[in-house]
Amino acid sequence: MISKKKSTANHTAPLRDAEGFQALYQRTHLIVYRYIFGLYTGPAQDVEDLTTETFIRAWRARRRFRGDSDAALGWLLRIARNLVIDSFRRHQRRGEPLDLAEHIVLSPLASPEERALQQERTNTLWGALGKLSARQREIIVLRYFLGWQVKAIAVYLKMKENTVSVNIRRTLEHLRQEWKDIHEELDT
Repeated sequence: MISKKKSTANHTAPLRDAEGFQALYQRTHLIVYRYIFGLYTGPAQDVEDLTTETFIRAWRARRRFRGDSDAALGWLLRIARNLVIDSFRRHQRRGEPLDLAEHIVLSPLASPEERALQQERTNTLWGALGKLSARQREIIVLRYFLGWQVKAIAVYLKMKENTVSVNIRRTLEHLRQEWKDIHEELDT
């Protein structure tokens, strides 16, 4: 019975001590990384740095956090979102281009033609995602990069479920059309 109470206490205060924070980190690191990867259009090194900075900031502010493990994930994603926004602002001020070419991971067994085609498709997809509004891209990242259900996205973004569903449907249709238009241009 005591161990059950201890488990519940850790569930409601996941950031209080180093052990609890480490468990949270292990459970959420990949989720936070994927979230940043989907929102950010820069090199993989920057995505890793932003992920690290997210957890550093969470560690420093852990004593102010109130909530359970689910709330902790939302809190981490808000920290990550703010860091991505700050990074965009810095790049805009400096005029630095953000390049996704470093993110392309191809099979070493692929032929040169397959590699070129995959690289072209990846660049096309990232270009289309880059044209989405920040909100649209975030919803797509939450749904397809992190695998969240519409209800969870709605709760996290404080939107109605129907609004999220409609947004996803319209965004996917926009991406399909963008994909079709680009490939028609390439064929001509």
